[in-house]
Amino acid sequence: MKSSKVVATVTTIAAAVAAALQPALAAPDEGGLEEIVVTARKRSEDILKTPIAVAAITGEDIQAKGISSLTDLSNFTPGFTINSVNSGRNDRSFQQITLRGFTPASTTATLTATFIDGVPIASATGLNAVSNPERVEVLKGPQAAYFGRNTFAGAVNVVNRMPSDTFQGEASAMAGTRDNKDISATIEGPIAGDALSFRLSGRSFAKSGSYKNQANMSQTLGDQASDNLSLMLVSKPTEKITVKVFGMINKDKDGPSAQGQLSAWEVRANGAAANFPRTSGNSTGTLVLPNLSNCTLNGYASGVNPATEARVVRPFICGAAPSLPAGFSPAQNTVEDALLRGILADPRQRLTGMANRGVQGYGLKGELRHVHGNIDWEIGDTGLTLSWLGGKNWDYISELADLDNYDTSAFTNATLNPTANGSLRSTWDFPFLVERKNQDWSQELRLAYDNKGAFTGLIGASYLKTEAEGDLVSVFAELMSNPISPTTGLRTRAASTLNAPGRAETTGVFFSGTYKFADVFSISAEGRFQRDKINGYVGGAGARISAAGQAKYGITAGTYAPLDLLVTKTFDNFLPRVIAQWDVTPDMMVYASYSKGVNVGLSSFNTSFLNGSPTIVAAGDALGLKVVTEPEELDNYELGLKGKFLDGKLRTSLALYKAKWKNQLNRRGVFVIDEPPPTGLGNIQTVSGVVNSGDVDANGIELDLAYAPIPDFTVNLGFALNDTKIKSFSDPNVTLLTGVFGDGFKGNQLPLSSKISGTLGLQYGGDLDFEGGGSWFVRSDTFYKDKQYVDAANLTWIKARSQTNLRAGITKGPVTFEVFVNNAFNDKNYFSVAENTLLAPPFGAGPTNGFAYLNVALPELRVFGGKIKYKF
Repeated sequence: MKSSKVVATVTTIAAAVAAALQPALAAPDEGGLEEIVVTARKRSEDILKTPIAVAAITGEDIQAKGISSLTDLSNFTPGFTINSVNSGRNDRSFQQITLRGFTPASTTATLTATFIDGVPIASATGLNAVSNPERVEVLKGPQAAYFGRNTFAGAVNVVNRMPSDTFQGEASAMAGTRDNKDISATIEGPIAGDALSFRLSGRSFAKSGSYKNQANMSQTLGDQASDNLSLMLVSKPTEKITVKVFGMINKDKDGPSAQGQLSAWEVRANGAAANFPRTSGNSTGTLVLPNLSNCTLNGYASGVNPATEARVVRPFICGAAPSLPAGFSPAQNTVEDALLRGILADPRQRLTGMANRGVQGYGLKGELRHVHGNIDWEIGDTGLTLSWLGGKNWDYISELADLDNYDTSAFTNATLNPTANGSLRSTWDFPFLVERKNQDWSQELRLAYDNKGAFTGLIGASYLKTEAEGDLVSVFAELMSNPISPTTGLRTRAASTLNAPGRAETTGVFFSGTYKFADVFSISAEGRFQRDKINGYVGGAGARISAAGQAKYGITAGTYAPLDLLVTKTFDNFLPRVIAQWDVTPDMMVYASYSKGVNVGLSSFNTSFLNGSPTIVAAGDALGLKVVTEPEELDNYELGLKGKFLDGKLRTSLALYKAKWKNQLNRRGVFVIDEPPPTGLGNIQTVSGVVNSGDVDANGIELDLAYAPIPDFTVNLGFALNDTKIKSFSDPNVTLLTGVFGDGFKGNQLPLSSKISGTLGLQYGGDLDFEGGGSWFVRSDTFYKDKQYVDAANLTWIKARSQTNLRAGITKGPVTFEVFVNNAFNDKNYFSVAENTLLAPPFGAGPTNGFAYLNVALPELRVFGGKIKYKF
């Protein structure tokens, strides 16, 4: 449909709705819903007057729904999905945000940027750390003009609550089943009258996991703990100047993650001579992992060139993913013996500065430090406001995981020999250490104009510098085949395992202008001129680029020392958004917009594979990896309607969008048996990168509705249909496994996101009749998320999930007491999934040349609890 016809159609519908509801629209607000203010355009606006698709979760909603994590937030926000198992671990080290079905290419990539008070924050998990915020704003669609880089699919902005002008505070304590504990306190008020105020908050949270480790029944999987402290200072030296400073430190300490394995191969342990997987039963040996395959896929030998490759029949799991096999999964070998502790104590195995900050055993340790400042100066009575915003983040993650993800204690370590002097593990295992450090520094200066006239506008400039370091250590190699030298007392390491670091600098100049015609129609034009300078570095083992490599990769031939700069690329883009808004009545408006998104980030370069041996480089070449990829692009068209009706008792927002995603980046990866020393590391290695290999059409409908038909009773309804259709796609790993290639992907849905999702919240309350008064409430919140496909072939999926949380409470004076049950009906369906390669000795056995199992994220099961809160 042409754009003129679309606008005409929407105008006709809006006029009809306005006419039908005119009596209600003309009536005054009496006992209606509370107004929600958002800052989606860097200024405070009523959400119903903001021509952008925004889901706003207020601080009151967060407490009422019991939201305490990023996963909880995604559950109760339609169209918002969290995937946490793409790196083989279901934990808080990597949490990918998917909005509107736009799935990121890899665990380190992001299409949805995260912010605190408009300041970029590198770790999405860090959003959990903000205690009792004013609200969380989920902005859908490209947001480049106001929020900058990586807002390709949208942005999530946590807005802090301002300190009170009177001295007050609150403290709360929660206790629940499975050792759930959550203690928090806030104190706030003036320090020097109106000139300076503060808000100090602290929180300590812990819980045990929902699942027993089948390899160690005394241990639960999914334990989490966090401690947080934050401080906000607000100064108003004059009526026209406001200065805000916010600082926060958050520490996470988790146990082994709650995940399970669904294997398409049977694995038996037959002693040192014959440990290998099979696709059918075998009466000999101990059954270690049952075969859950229910189909065979006619894949290819390597998936790179199906025109010339032979077909290979492989078992797999088709349709809906089954339940975990009882007694076998979830299972993780988490033995922390002297050998493991010695490896972790060796600083050569750790990222610089992480020996003391990082893990000393299985699980995760994370630390986030964040600080930002904001100055707003209203310049006289001119309508001009000059604002500065700057921030700094330090994010540290360290995790040791059992990457094979099943109980391998029945396997004998075939490389064990008498010369090892007891310095090798006697049983086969595959622990993996992942560490990373992210830092970013941002500055923004803007001048806004709003003199209550027909024109409002803004101009500004911004700068963002991002640095990332990482280390992937196969502790497997140290435990299984690298004995301690009797001469040096150390293990020999052939090469550093440091990842190629990442450096990116983004500068931007942005503007917006809105002109209102006749008080009912306005046009907004906004945009950002953005320059991204991305530096690609060689990894910890250095690299040698030949003349042929120079021609192939566009990199100067020569020998590069470890962590040397390899290539620099600059990307220039203009990112516009145009919005037409018609105020049909004082209480209802419709809008139409076009916006452009471009994704350029640290994940745009593939340099790590050049760090490896010839075998590793050849594997990267076979995957089609290029050192520099092209930016992803998105053209987004949107129509929306917002308004309040029925005397203000009904509030609704409706958005329809159509988007075209070009140059889509997709991750490719493979496990490779590396060459023996001195040219290689002599063990299994991961080779991965991203490739521009897709084009996608996306269409969707999003609805947010709140209704208060009678006093003290509210209904909240949210719905999203996020439909993605693949136009072109290629991934050797998917083709290798499924045989789907080329046009076979067309029309399929993107994986790892639900097409349909929704929420329903009901709350009823009233006053207490006994002496002294008070109030009571009961509440129910339910979410639904449709099935998620495992990959772009759409042959396998995890089932739809729904969860209901129930709460009830009474308030008398300053005290509130609540009881709750989360996941009341104990839905056990998985909440995310990823394919992975089965790790079993010997590595040359069948399934190691392709994906052979599903790694599934396990939900938290039913929790009962109570909470008491005191305000003073």
